[in-house]
Amino acid sequence: MFKEVQDREIVLFLGAGFSSSAELPLMNEFGEQARIENFYLLKHAQADRNSPEYRYAAPMLVDSAFVFKNFQEICKRSNTLSDDEIKNLETIFCIAEILKESGQKIISIDGHPYSIDTVIKEIQLWLWKIYQQYPFINDRKKVAKKNEPMYNQFFQIIGEPNIIDNITVITTNYDLIFEFKAFTKGMLCSYCIKNSRRINAGHGFKEYVVLEYSYNKKGPIICKLHGSVNFFQDHSINDKGYLYISSDLGNNKPIGRSHGFNKRPAIFAVDAIWNVQKKYGETFFPSIIPPTYSKLYHHNWLVEIWNNAFVALKNAKKIIFIGYSFPESDGFMRALIHGAMGLRCNEKLPEVYVIDPDKETHERYKKIFKSMYHKIETQEFLDAVNNGTFKKIFNGC
Repeated sequence: MFKEVQDREIVLFLGAGFSSSAELPLMNEFGEQARIENFYLLKHAQADRNSPEYRYAAPMLVDSAFVFKNFQEICKRSNTLSDDEIKNLETIFCIAEILKESGQKIISIDGHPYSIDTVIKEIQLWLWKIYQQYPFINDRKKVAKKNEPMYNQFFQIIGEPNIIDNITVITTNYDLIFEFKAFTKGMLCSYCIKNSRRINAGHGFKEYVVLEYSYNKKGPIICKLHGSVNFFQDHSINDKGYLYISSDLGNNKPIGRSHGFNKRPAIFAVDAIWNVQKKYGETFFPSIIPPTYSKLYHHNWLVEIWNNAFVALKNAKKIIFIGYSFPESDGFMRALIHGAMGLRCNEKLPEVYVIDPDKETHERYKKIFKSMYHKIETQEFLDAVNNGTFKKIFNGC
């Protein structure tokens, strides 16, 4: 199962810093982005149902924003969290998951009882709304549009034949920037998840990403460690445990009240979630996983992803971390790294490169990887593209 991964020599490990230059928020910046998106959603939800401004999914998404905001208020009551932690979506998400794991079934939100399972699903849906965007096509995202040429240059660098077919991408990000930007440059990503099924968020059937590597012998293999905005699960009693993946491009037909999505994934439409539930049932929800220690216990498909990531790290000759700060609190990720390095398949240690502007982040990597760590001056992702750092790394540095 893992032969396709173990034959590759390069791992790109992408953290939130990879997508932040495209104006997708870091977890600790989530609050402001959520406020802006909620403003536009309220306009859609409050419009007349016959108005072009109305979006069928808007009331559902406004409700998810409401639950998330009120659950934040519940978390504030502990008096143990700093203001920064309250603003950090990952912290809030983890608290909801811990309540579930510890047997808490019902909580009160605005005087009404909510099951903790419902709260978690609503947080997942709110995460979907924020990260399902593709900022480069949004006129409001001025920074993203300004930075897009640098992203294009990065994908041109990794698109070289001797590089792209040798890459496994491991990422903690939920968004589809890597998959779709690779697609626009002629590279199809593969997910390599056997326990999965295709679904269509829109009306198109041409794929921007494939599920099994056998369908596509070239291009990056991608491992999404915490799920993705195009991943869904069926929460009905008939759930078979499959991961359902929206892998289709839209066509010119509208998706609900969202306009046509020709040549870009239908999942970028606001009404994509409405259409998924209309087609497959209201029990289909985004499969976005909180970064807790129990995450692998509930999801067989996620075990497949982590297994692929483990094999990729174990066999890698070069590991390039981009925008991942490796926080002290992430013991699970440290265990993944330590295990993979301990069971590596050859005596030669991999070369580890870190693209991050924070000096303390580099100190953490030095402590973990020791002689494997290769010094790269602290720099932003875009600077590393512009000044030739990536070319040097791929060419042997």
